[in-house]
Amino acid sequence: MFETRLEALTRGPLQVTATPLARANKALLERHFAAEWASDIEGTMATIHPRDPWQAIPALGTEVRGFGAVRDHYLARFASWPGPAMDGFDRTTVTETCIIVEGRLTVRPRGDFGGMPAAGAMLSAPCVMVVDCRDG
Repeated sequence: MFETRLEALTRGPLQVTATPLARANKALLERHFAAEWASDIEGTMATIHPRDPWQAIPALGTEVRGFGAVRDHYLARFASWPGPAMDGFDRTTVTETCIIVEGRLTVRPRGDFGGMPAAGAMLSAPCVMVVDCRDG
């Protein structure tokens, strides 16, 4: 089981807007991490808003839109690089409309990574993750 509480994962500042909606967004992201890092597709997708979801990783050329495409993206991610992609966060900001996480992406893929052959290679790069939040 992976630690998913933002308080434990964030090495630097953790800022959470003091509203019920921002606290709900924080809890939702923590549930998302628990499911994603366990490669639980149903649990992961339960945290994705059903209306027009998307996933974009510009550095990898990844941009998918729609619930089915996002699901396929996560299934491919679970097959290639399961578990956490970041071992902690340098800074996390949680608001009523979005969550911003800054840190370092570090993965050792089992196969392709973002469409590039990378099996067994350690890949590491600075990363900023922006999560749009809807409805808490």
